[in-house]
Amino acid sequence: MRKLAVLLPTYNAAPYLRESIGSVLNQTFKDFDLYIYDDCSIDDSYKIIHSYEDPRIFYIKNDQNIGLTKTLNRGLAFLLPQYEYLARMDADDWCFPGRFEKQLHFLNTHPDIVMCGTQGYWLKDLSLHPKDGWTYPTASAYINYNLLFGATFGHSSVIFRSKNILEHDLRYDESKINCQDWDLWTRMSKIGKMANLPDFLMKYRILQYSNHRSPEKQNIHFEYRSKIIASYWADFGFSFSETDIHALYYSENKVDYPVFVCKVEKLINAFNGVFHQSKSELSKIDQKQFSYRLARHVLSYWKRSGVSRLHPMVWFFIINNITFMNKMRLVKSLIR
Repeated sequence: MRKLAVLLPTYNAAPYLRESIGSVLNQTFKDFDLYIYDDCSIDDSYKIIHSYEDPRIFYIKNDQNIGLTKTLNRGLAFLLPQYEYLARMDADDWCFPGRFEKQLHFLNTHPDIVMCGTQGYWLKDLSLHPKDGWTYPTASAYINYNLLFGATFGHSSVIFRSKNILEHDLRYDESKINCQDWDLWTRMSKIGKMANLPDFLMKYRILQYSNHRSPEKQNIHFEYRSKIIASYWADFGFSFSETDIHALYYSENKVDYPVFVCKVEKLINAFNGVFHQSKSELSKIDQKQFSYRLARHVLSYWKRSGVSRLHPMVWFFIINNITFMNKMRLVKSLIR
């Protein structure tokens, strides 16, 4: 079995392909093959890809445009049985030269890890060199809890351990046109540990009209998110409908006081319960960060609900019912 395959799907990404391919070919770890799956691009992608003479590059073109999710699954089906590890890369992103070397060293020395991601910078201009950036959790347990709120991995940064994916027959859900990565991670959390390196090894390109940023697609994106989160909450023993999650996480619709109290009570009960579960698994630092995130989410829903921040009964209700954070910290968190 060969060591590492890099799965890079592309569709009309010609303006960014050279940067992306170049960053992969420039890795300090050299023992890999790069598979570029072209979903019937109609730009100059073919010419750009075939301008390289590197024998590690393999070009596969779909017979028809099938979309990202099916293209990814086509790549998984072909590559997982042949390679020990499978790395993801997007056609508009860029990776630092030490990415593969550091991730593979971690995976080789941590055989219980089924997937490894990295930190990365989210940029409109990839020529920029930030000094710091927003970070994902690194510890496996905290990653599992953080998936209740976000995808928790830069999709383009992950490396899978192939045998674990094959043994459990995991694939991307082809009914999802976005958030397919987040959905897969929630299912992978059941088969083994996942980790993010603390190292910043990626630059992710922010495109104004990507699937989840274009205004006309944002509502669809929130619908997929709500389905994933509702399903994942069940793993922790709490029942939420997709409608519940959409209202509590994303909706800007205003509600009256009785409706707000009913909804926020359900949210707080779930947050209290999941925090209690997490205490035996998370470090003290991660517990503190997790409790802060829970408090800020309660505040976010409060703001979006339209119920006055000066309503004394709301303050009394929230402070009296939250047990995942001490009262002093809670008040400070809610005031900010």
